[in-house]
Amino acid sequence: MKKILFAVSALGFLILLAGCGYQTQTQPKQTKSPAPVENKVSANSVTIQNFAFSPAELKIKVGTTVTWTNNDSVSHSIKSAAFNSAVLANGDSFQFKLDKAGIYDYQCGIHPSMQGKIIVE
Repeated sequence: MKKILFAVSALGFLILLAGCGYQTQTQPKQTKSPAPVENKVSANSVTIQNFAFSPAELKIKVGTTVTWTNNDSVSHSIKSAAFNSAVLANGDSFQFKLDKAGIYDYQCGIHPSMQGKIIVE
């Protein structure tokens, strides 16, 4: 009787063990990828992000309006000998039309280590 009980137990254990190793293959779900979001930046735009102006140097033609947009989590301002902005919170913009040829150096009025340059031709 002990041999039969042992054999049945061993057989049950083997069936249980075989069941644990069995896996069904499932097909991966196909999901639609979201459409890429285009961050349209004008050729006459400067983005403020990560405590930097991008591009740091911008070449434009006389009479062009430049737009600075603050995409940073902190406030910034634009300070130059030719123009100054108010404090720009996240999402705020400042525009200035440059009517004379020359080089316009500017910096952040709050964070002076942030610097940029506009070259007007």
